[in-house]
Amino acid sequence: MVESFAFIDARLEKAYALLHATHDYVKWQAPLDVKRMPPSQTFKVSCEAMRVTVRMTQIIAWMMVQKAILEEEVTPEEALSDGLRVLRGLHCLESDSEEDPEIPTRLRELLKQSRALYLQVLRLDKSARTKDRQSLPKRRKALSQL
Repeated sequence: MVESFAFIDARLEKAYALLHATHDYVKWQAPLDVKRMPPSQTFKVSCEAMRVTVRMTQIIAWMMVQKAILEEEVTPEEALSDGLRVLRGLHCLESDSEEDPEIPTRLRELLKQSRALYLQVLRLDKSARTKDRQSLPKRRKALSQL
């Protein structure tokens, strides 16, 4: 999986900053944005704010699993299990709302930023899963010979 605490911590810091920006938007700006919107548009804004939150939750969970591997709290094999697969759902990859003029500008920015980070983490996850799945038989064989 990922090899460095500094690497994970830097990405966690970025993820937390984006999560806090999302929180601030939802708490302070969204109520003002939706005040003059029809219910259908308000629903759309709520759904897209939730999409950002789900992305950020999955990203942070994935990074915490990587830290757990580095701290030897879980094995790489456990991290590869479906039980610890945290990047789930095609809904996190959708990008249509990023260009939707009915979505407030700040929320569109958060959608773009969170999707970009989600795609980065998804690439890291795929790379780690491919690399680790290929090396698992070698590790098991080496452990069995001890």
